[in-house]
Amino acid sequence: MKPSSQTEYADIAAHVARDVEDGKMVELREDGLYRHIEFKALQGWTRIILVTWPYNLLVAGSHGSFHFERCGKDTEDMFDWLRGIRVEPDRWASKLVNGADSVREYDQERLVAQVKAEVAEAVKEGAPRGLRAAVREQILESGRLHSRDWAMQMVYDFEHGVTYRAECTCGSFKDHDDQSDAYRWEFYRHRPAGDHKVKVREIGGFAFSDVSDWSLDKVNYHFAYQCYAASWAIAQYDAARKQVAA
Repeated sequence: MKPSSQTEYADIAAHVARDVEDGKMVELREDGLYRHIEFKALQGWTRIILVTWPYNLLVAGSHGSFHFERCGKDTEDMFDWLRGIRVEPDRWASKLVNGADSVREYDQERLVAQVKAEVAEAVKEGAPRGLRAAVREQILESGRLHSRDWAMQMVYDFEHGVTYRAECTCGSFKDHDDQSDAYRWEFYRHRPAGDHKVKVREIGGFAFSDVSDWSLDKVNYHFAYQCYAASWAIAQYDAARKQVAA
């Protein structure tokens, strides 16, 4: 489960809007595709810097520096890339010179949302009784969710009401509450003669599925902030150029 960008970044967009309300533009260089533009909010500490050269855009200032590069017919002027489009920090991150991973971080809220969604679906489909309480006690209230490694290990290891069936090609089988007991059954209980093969599989119960495919990262606050700041700054730049032209 992944929060929508509209909801996820609403607070950041509002933060930027407040910070730049009285921002003033200074053009330090204006030479075709080569620009150096700065904004300084008079009442706050926010400073936004945009520097462009062909196929490149540097967004810098109070919330860090981020270098975008796109090589295409429509991106020689990088302002054209961002003019009038919706701010999408997750998508824009893929255009960073340092790669999207350079601005991504583990998001505990995404993991909690994913856990709750899977449990709710399992309960709806008739999961073993006590599943919600077990998840709450063993995972959600563990105090370790701040660490990706700890959180993922707890999710991987979690089981509730799972039964393991050890079954042989001869037709014999035995159900066990413990996986290790199921594997030991072949050697210590079944003792089949001849060419028999035993396999162990889960039957019933609940375990989280496809955990390795969960999307648990988000772009960090400062990068998202600078995306909204850059969009605002380009709009201000365009408005100022139109006023001069008029």
